[in-house]
Amino acid sequence: MQGTIPKWNTPQIGAMRRNLPKITTLQCFDAVAQHLSMTYAAQSLHMTQSAISKQIKALEQQLGRNLFYRQDGRLSLTPVGEQYASEVKVLLSRLADITDMVSVDGHVSGSFDLKVVTEPTIAMHWLVPRLREFGASYPDVKVHLHTDFLSVERNVRKCDAAILFGHGNWPGCEAEFLRYDNLVAVATRKVLGRRPAAKDLDGIIGLPFLHHNHPISSTGSWLKAAGKTDKQISQIEGGQFEHFSLLLEAVKHGLGVSVLPKYLVEKDIVEGNLALACELEHQIDGAYYLVYNSDRRDEYAISNFRKWLLTHKEPKIRFNQRPVELSS
Repeated sequence: MQGTIPKWNTPQIGAMRRNLPKITTLQCFDAVAQHLSMTYAAQSLHMTQSAISKQIKALEQQLGRNLFYRQDGRLSLTPVGEQYASEVKVLLSRLADITDMVSVDGHVSGSFDLKVVTEPTIAMHWLVPRLREFGASYPDVKVHLHTDFLSVERNVRKCDAAILFGHGNWPGCEAEFLRYDNLVAVATRKVLGRRPAAKDLDGIIGLPFLHHNHPISSTGSWLKAAGKTDKQISQIEGGQFEHFSLLLEAVKHGLGVSVLPKYLVEKDIVEGNLALACELEHQIDGAYYLVYNSDRRDEYAISNFRKWLLTHKEPKIRFNQRPVELSS
């Protein structure tokens, strides 16, 4: 929440102006407010968790107010903490800009850390292959890639930026479209034999089938879009694999045919390791978005990562939700 901090306890605020918090203390508070975790804040600032905790307690004593709720080992900002965090974020960002402006080379020597969180599969097969390009363009930004996306979906402040799957509605955050998740059915040539890619879904049902056992299931989405009921899907025999990486390895080792994201199998199709089992393509409901806190858009590392990553986004064109012919 932006705006001027209300003049609660005016005498204390006057005293605070004569005894301002140290920059280190404000940086600690900013990190904890961002991550809502003493551990993550300590890691991001290369400090101990104990040192971070002492800084926060000292700041709360100086202000005479609690900045965080502490319950069952979890932190959340109090209303005062939310407002103070917003103002401190602006203050530190402005201080960094001023320091950059007056430094000899136009920027502070050293590097900017950027914690990026996303799902393991898209990290490994889509983001990581492109990070070398980002590093060449922005050598002063050091990307730290994490895959604890489930906790970040609940609280984006635990990272600097995230690539998340959903419908673009993360409260208090900017969510910018990156790509849809187009699904294709693939198998090895050994499994398919001499048969060409099937014209419709029924053409692959007779093959050994591998299921994606996940709440957002690629195989379940494909089969339902083709008109199959949950009961019919449950009657299709085949192995169950929770993660795309495991499912892909199973397909590549000839255990059967399955449905996987197109970005994940394109290279294997080109190299001849896999072949299309069906000529149909399906687009799962939802998309991948670049997500970050609205009040941090102009920070150096986030701003440049955003600018670079959006050059890799796909055209925002949706297919029908039923499988459609695969474009050439």
